[in-house]
Amino acid sequence: MSSQVLIQETKPRGPLKLWPIVTLPLSALAVWAVNAGGEALRWLGLGALAWSLALPLLVSLEAGLFAMMLFEPVRGFIRRAQYLFLPYSQTDPIHLVTPLITLLALAMLLQRRGLRIFRETPLAGLVSILGLIYFLEIFNPLQGGLTVGLSGALFTLVPVVWFYFGQTVKPAFLETALRLMVVLGVITSLYGLYQLAFGFPSFEQYWIDNTEFYNSISVGKVQRALATYSSAEEWGRYIEIGALVALGFGSTASSQLRRAAWFVCGAALTLMLLFTGQRTAIFGLILGVFVLVLMGAKTWRGAVARLLLAVSPVMLIAVLVKAPTNDDMLSHGSDDTMGTVLSHTARGTLRPAQEDSFQERLKNWTFLVTEYIPYHPLGIGLGGTSVGAWRFNNELELPPIDSYFISTVITCGLPAALLFMWILLRATLMSWRMFREAEASSPEARVWRIATTLMPVLILNSFFGNTFTLYSVAPVGWLLIGWISAETLRQASEPVGQ
Repeated sequence: MSSQVLIQETKPRGPLKLWPIVTLPLSALAVWAVNAGGEALRWLGLGALAWSLALPLLVSLEAGLFAMMLFEPVRGFIRRAQYLFLPYSQTDPIHLVTPLITLLALAMLLQRRGLRIFRETPLAGLVSILGLIYFLEIFNPLQGGLTVGLSGALFTLVPVVWFYFGQTVKPAFLETALRLMVVLGVITSLYGLYQLAFGFPSFEQYWIDNTEFYNSISVGKVQRALATYSSAEEWGRYIEIGALVALGFGSTASSQLRRAAWFVCGAALTLMLLFTGQRTAIFGLILGVFVLVLMGAKTWRGAVARLLLAVSPVMLIAVLVKAPTNDDMLSHGSDDTMGTVLSHTARGTLRPAQEDSFQERLKNWTFLVTEYIPYHPLGIGLGGTSVGAWRFNNELELPPIDSYFISTVITCGLPAALLFMWILLRATLMSWRMFREAEASSPEARVWRIATTLMPVLILNSFFGNTFTLYSVAPVGWLLIGWISAETLRQASEPVGQ
């Protein structure tokens, strides 16, 4: 018996036999790609990245979602880091990685649950109709061709798929995902602080000097930081949500130590938000804090008292603090990045209506509403306002829009934009009702409080910004809406008393 056991233990296992068969070709391919350089090295790296993101799906859908959530905040950095080894290229195939993994995850979900995912929760039918409109607008000839439509789908349609993922995840997963956003927000912001203090590394500056489609990086005489994201707007939106999540967890923490830790994270992200120069994100944070404070009240009288307490310091700052002028911002030298960005932020936050960019935005919106949209009632195509339209269709001469809602009106028509906003409003009302019905101090109430805080912020950022097209933010927004829809149905179907 003992000899037999020894023989069995010394036999190589199946995976060990296959290991050289797998590793030797991969090693040979890596050596060839490094020697060949150029596109071979680029595609090998992207293939390895795609495999790394797809592999967790073999474990579970949640593992795959975590992998993509880890990748998205650093997608911009990886995109720019390739220029350590490769020359600049206008094509960015890295943007195809997560859409492919997302579609693979959707196929796995459909195989497991069938077509009922498109209608099984209160908001699923509305989201499916919106997704169908987005899909049909890919083929709208007014945008300039199918390539432009597919480019728009990467920004707009693919994130919608995360709604169906949100229908399947549990509260524990969503809570962990929100905690992950706080941690990633702090870590990535440290790199943004490095960019502010020491400037961009050479490979990132190389990308900035060559790219043609990122004009909002300049502030006065300096360049605003990007951290590890693809744009300053994405960085601002991500840490805006992270700050609200941290404050939400801090307000419901069971111990003083945890509460202090969460509030420190929230304060750190709020401070970093000032350095992004993203005024819309700052106003979103202020709105979210107001909602978070109001939700802690148990009576309407308490809510009014909390509101007055929260508004008072904001009003005092707005009245007593003088907003910097444009000359004040330009007075900072090219080496004073932090001072310039803070001056830009203070100017737009304290006097938003007097900001030149806001006046220009109103002028563009007036032109679009009066001169453009009436002649395109059904939209010009899903990619009509994307980078793909500027790159592949020179006949579309649209001004900067900076509003996802107005952009949806232009690309897919007013009915689609109204449907999108109705989905957000319904999700907001659902989250508020479920928070009020949840047992106080329960884990469910904690998650519902954060969800209810984030929904009005997403609405505001959809009017004044492009939140639902940002790589690391849009999927989280749709994931949250899907979870709200599914949890509302689940809790409504539970017997009373459970």
